[in-house]
Amino acid sequence: MDDFLQTSGIVFGIKDQRSPKVPRLRYEQEEILHYMAAKTGGQYFSVAEDGYAAALEMILMQVHFRYELGFTPASIDGKRHELKVVLTKDAQERYKGVQLRFRPEYIPVAEVPSWGR
Repeated sequence: MDDFLQTSGIVFGIKDQRSPKVPRLRYEQEEILHYMAAKTGGQYFSVAEDGYAAALEMILMQVHFRYELGFTPASIDGKRHELKVVLTKDAQERYKGVQLRFRPEYIPVAEVPSWGR
């Protein structure tokens, strides 16, 4: 998880009934991917086969209409830090029904890991 938190990567995924189970995993694949999606501000869907297209459309909509906020961290210390993003009261009233997604933690590093480039 730390590798993802050192980048701006977002995890999205879809599992339908055709997805194979991988034996020998201590945790269920679905639990792992739900966790990774939640920690990066993404979303993971478990759907019936006929719901796959709708889940994919939802992911594409989220990627298309996302808004990135950037900031300079107080220090580049390689440690986990909490992150909280809130809408002002005015924005809450103006954009009723908007769902705010963001990663709850980040790790500031001097360089993006080579795999994340």
